Amino acid sequence: MFQLMDTSAYGRFAPDTGYYLLLVDGGTSTVYYSGMSTETLNWICRMLGYQSYNSLTTNSYSWMQSFPIRYRYVECSGSVVPQCKYREYTYSYRNSMWIYCHARSRKGDASNFYLADRNGEHTQQAYGLLMYNGGTVSGKKFDDETAELMCYIMGYKGVMSWEVGRKYFADQESLRITITDLNCLSKDRTFPLCTYGTVAANSTHDEDVWLWCDQPWDGNLVCPPGQKRYTSNKCSECTANTYSPDPSTSSSCSPCPTHSTSLAGSTFCSCKEGTYMNFAGNRCLTCPANSTSVSGSTSCSCNENTYMNSNGDECLGCPEKSDSEKGSTFCTCMAGTYLYTSEEEISCVQCPGGKISKEGSTAPADCVDCPFGTAPLNDGQACSCDQGYGWEWNNEGEEEIGYCKPCLANFYKSKTNGTCAACPKVATSLPLSEECQCPSGMSWDGNNCMDCKITNNTLGGVCDCLAGTFWNEEMKVCNNCPKNHFSGNFSTKCSKCPLNTFSVAQSAECSSCPQGSSWQNYTCMECEEEEVGNGVVCIVCPEGLTPLNDHTCSCKNGYGWEWTSDKDGSCKACPANFYKDKDLGTCVQCPHEATSLPLSQDCQCPSGLSWDGSSCVDCASPNNTAGVCECLPGTFWSEESGQCEPCPQNHFSEKFSSFCKMCPVFTISESQSAECTSCPKGFSWESYTCTECPDNHVGNGATCSVCPEGTSPSKDKTICQKSAVDSLSVVSVVFCILIIIVVVGIIYVTWRERRARKVLEDIQLTYQAESSTMTSGTKVKGRRCMCPSCPCSEVPKPALPERGKAIQQDDVYANFS
Repeated sequence: MFQLMDTSAYGRFAPDTGYYLLLVDGGTSTVYYSGMSTETLNWICRMLGYQSYNSLTTNSYSWMQSFPIRYRYVECSGSVVPQCKYREYTYSYRNSMWIYCHARSRKGDASNFYLADRNGEHTQQAYGLLMYNGGTVSGKKFDDETAELMCYIMGYKGVMSWEVGRKYFADQESLRITITDLNCLSKDRTFPLCTYGTVAANSTHDEDVWLWCDQPWDGNLVCPPGQKRYTSNKCSECTANTYSPDPSTSSSCSPCPTHSTSLAGSTFCSCKEGTYMNFAGNRCLTCPANSTSVSGSTSCSCNENTYMNSNGDECLGCPEKSDSEKGSTFCTCMAGTYLYTSEEEISCVQCPGGKISKEGSTAPADCVDCPFGTAPLNDGQACSCDQGYGWEWNNEGEEEIGYCKPCLANFYKSKTNGTCAACPKVATSLPLSEECQCPSGMSWDGNNCMDCKITNNTLGGVCDCLAGTFWNEEMKVCNNCPKNHFSGNFSTKCSKCPLNTFSVAQSAECSSCPQGSSWQNYTCMECEEEEVGNGVVCIVCPEGLTPLNDHTCSCKNGYGWEWTSDKDGSCKACPANFYKDKDLGTCVQCPHEATSLPLSQDCQCPSGLSWDGSSCVDCASPNNTAGVCECLPGTFWSEESGQCEPCPQNHFSEKFSSFCKMCPVFTISESQSAECTSCPKGFSWESYTCTECPDNHVGNGATCSVCPEGTSPSKDKTICQKSAVDSLSVVSVVFCILIIIVVVGIIYVTWRERRARKVLEDIQLTYQAESSTMTSGTKVKGRRCMCPSCPCSEVPKPALPERGKAIQQDDVYANFS
């Protein structure tokens, strides 16, 4: 846990002569010296085995480089055990803490913790029962780390061993438990965090801690409890019927006392059954008369109906009208009596006439009068109450001494003491019962259920009485139960029928009134025409509802009539795995092999079976005559018409169906369909109608969606595709341009040719018109000779004009002969 180091060597328990470097984490790191409270420093010194803190300082040596600071802001508090908090902190060695602690005056002196010897006294030995403030320490959560820290705190060098539950000295059981659930979380922590409790309600001395800290340093081998020295350097277990209670250097174990035994390796011996360990813990004594003990007992328990005398050495019998439980030291007087004691005797005395007393009364003043309107019952054990009511005592200090309490279900009114007593485990009862109902084959004798098949049964003729009869003790015969009463086999009386039931004479059970009627004073009355009845009451259906039959009101589909109480009802939604019965008008559970959704009118049968309105039938069976087995796909069996009807539009059915299923979403069907189909592509589905998608939209049979910009629907409106212009490549565009140029060129050439022909035609016409009047050498203006075959082809070409003068374009010379 912690170590101290001086300037030259290690030493956990260094002399009280000065400052030492505080090492943590197995001697690998140190703690920052500043910022710690005096309480924290005191706890650090105590966890090092010292008495208290003296002072601290800081030093710096070159060899300290191997011990860097890892922790700072250490805070340890707690008046009993340390509860520490800290932070990890990386720093150089120069501010490491050097601490100076006060040494202890003696070992084992650790504030209020110490080790106790077999006399319960503070011991200078290094082992004993762990004590705190004169009481024991509960070790329910004790562990190795907690044991080691406790040894350090008490000034010892460490822990040798520990044990929970050892009975170390005779008076140990009488001590109080001062610390419970002690545990110190130190295994994974540099500074421990201890927890404990001070409430011993859930702790016992079977959890007391025995602790062995230092091993003596006299050179001899010390063996732990339950062992002996085998050789100079080896221990071995004690043999059976021997023991060794403490650490020992002995080569032998002590033999067990007479009437006691032990297992191998034991630290104590256990007295045998029927004996107990004496106060000194060295002898087993035989239990006195009328008492017993279990193995390992330190005392004996008196038997039932006896008590231990004041000396604790004899069990005496309880006086008349009293009893006791096993192990009691006193007897309890019965109700109606009080305890009287003298030097000569102990007895239970009857209360004076007209007075009663509680069980366990101890003085004449405990005998009191019954409340007004009641009288003492059964020798003052209780006050009289009406049928089905039992006497109940009030708590001490209340104004009234008691009251009459109704007996609950599975209780009965006891004839013995007039109180409500619990029925035996095998029996039951209704509220306000005077008796319990025994199971078949057993009979009620007033307090218990008796088996009439037992040959030595003392009930006599009751075992001859069958159900519906009872044993008449006066007449010694079995009589029939009267009307509105019932009985089981071997009954001593007939029980009246519960409310809302009735019976005829000699009945073994009671019955409810039939539906469509009401119960009135053990008589069934038929309901009026506009009423419905549940066998208890008749009512008029709520507003908006009409009678479906004599016991239910009509409800809408998926809802069934339910009686919410004996006197009222309403329409309730049929839950999953239920269906609405068309005849009963109620929600009925589907057969175990079938299922249904909430608000269903029918149940869904598994594959191969068909619903016939109330069950799943196998239409493949040749002997099946159910009408549903005649229905083909697309039809369903109608209970109302008694024949197979076609499924309506947008519904479908398989063969042997009792109903048609609605088409799933995004599907449709014609009437009398065996299946549903999706809308065609290019269409959308809405409310079981297929609609063609509008322009610039495509459809998948369920919905329509608009085509993105730059695309257009295909012809069947199933996909969007790119436009024609956008799909042309650059080559296609160029090719189109070239075609346009060629076309334009052809048009141009054609135009030129047509124009030339037109000019020629004009020249020919002119020539024909003027040839008769023109002479040789006549100049024809406004015309041009355009072809070599023209008459003007031989006209001499005029002289070239002078430079700078233009030729008249329209001057044409013609040579006519």
